Amino acid sequence: MICTSCGNAVESFNKFCPKCGAPVQAQPPPMYGSPPLYSSPQAPMSPMIGGPAAQPAKKSGCGKIILIVAIILLVLGAGLAAAIYFGYQKLEQTLKSSEAYTVAVKALRENEEVKDQLGEIKDTGFPLGAYSQNADGSGNAAFTMSVQGSKASGQYEVNLVRSNSVWHLAKGVVRTNSGQTINILDKSGESEDANLNSNTDTDINTDESVAAGKTVSGGVLNGKAISLPKPAYPPIAKQAKVSGTVAVQVLVDEKGNVVSARAVSGHPLLKAAAVTAARGAKFSPTKVNGKPVKVSGVLRYEFTAE
Repeated sequence: MICTSCGNAVESFNKFCPKCGAPVQAQPPPMYGSPPLYSSPQAPMSPMIGGPAAQPAKKSGCGKIILIVAIILLVLGAGLAAAIYFGYQKLEQTLKSSEAYTVAVKALRENEEVKDQLGEIKDTGFPLGAYSQNADGSGNAAFTMSVQGSKASGQYEVNLVRSNSVWHLAKGVVRTNSGQTINILDKSGESEDANLNSNTDTDINTDESVAAGKTVSGGVLNGKAISLPKPAYPPIAKQAKVSGTVAVQVLVDEKGNVVSARAVSGHPLLKAAAVTAARGAKFSPTKVNGKPVKVSGVLRYEFTAE
């Protein structure tokens, strides 16, 4: 203890200070602070190399956007392909169910030379060409299609004319893969060819011919027409860049009207349009010895690809 008077150290059992004699008051034991809490030593942090640590990269949304766009394009592409496929199937079904196509294929199957060269016709391809059918019973059709027979195959080009609501095969040609050509004409076509050939041999100045009412030959009639409509260029022919001259054999009655027309040469894709234009031609009545007569001749049409 410490004497409060002189500051001398006094033992705890003394009641008085041995130095100054002053009474010693009992003092409370000294207060000691509690020891600090123990904490485990921490390992020293290693110094950073190259600056502060890089932050984790944020994920970009571009990948998801690209994936969504790709899926949309895939769906649209599949839909477009399906539309084209089913549209093609529908068009082929419509053409192959037409009366003109039926007449063309029937003539093909019944031709003896086709049977000999190609055998039995197993299948025909998509009929490319032009097809028109009018309310007045007229119409024209020109088809080009592949042909598959039991012996061989080839290409079939056919031209048909519709009159009085009945389709007739005007001309058909089969070109086999071996290079052979087979001409196909139905009986009505052969009969018509015979009549036209006989007409071209008729002398226009023969009184007997006029009296008998026979048709006379007029040669090329383009310059003699008072009205000669231009043929429409078939879209499919324009797309294929088909060009050339089409000759149409016509028969003009006593009033100057074209009563029959048939393409005798030219590309199959152009024949139908030329025949349609020829049927609309108009001529002045032809007279021999003062009597109107029928005239057989040819109209020529030029098609130029743009």
